[in-house]
Amino acid sequence: MNPYIGHDSQLYGVEEHRLVGGKGDGMRILEVTNGKGMELVIPPDRAGDIARLRFRGINMSYLSPCGYVAPAYYDSTGSNWLKSFTAGFLTTCGLQAVGSPCTDEGEELPLHGSIANQPCEQVCWREEDGLLVLH
Repeated sequence: MNPYIGHDSQLYGVEEHRLVGGKGDGMRILEVTNGKGMELVIPPDRAGDIARLRFRGINMSYLSPCGYVAPAYYDSTGSNWLKSFTAGFLTTCGLQAVGSPCTDEGEELPLHGSIANQPCEQVCWREEDGLLVLH
């Protein structure tokens, strides 16, 4: 045991936060640190995608100009999906459409669908055999 470490969260863990202000107001984010140089930001209110990823302090993701945007701002019209597209390291696309907006057999299909704007119903994490497990 290291006498300079008072709590395991100084090395690794998961912290849950809520954003305040702007279009991300009220949105939950999980900040995950594995203690070996990897840091992730996962917004459970945005399909549990990986919004940010850093390894040993080096950014590995792209955050779009709109930043964090809560699902309430999702607009399925044409390319308006981009107004709430955080980008990040991983964004889920679909399920009703993937690709450019179009009309298929009379149905208007939006850019990439709405799944990335669906909140996770349950989010939990635990430490198991020296690993952080999120689901």
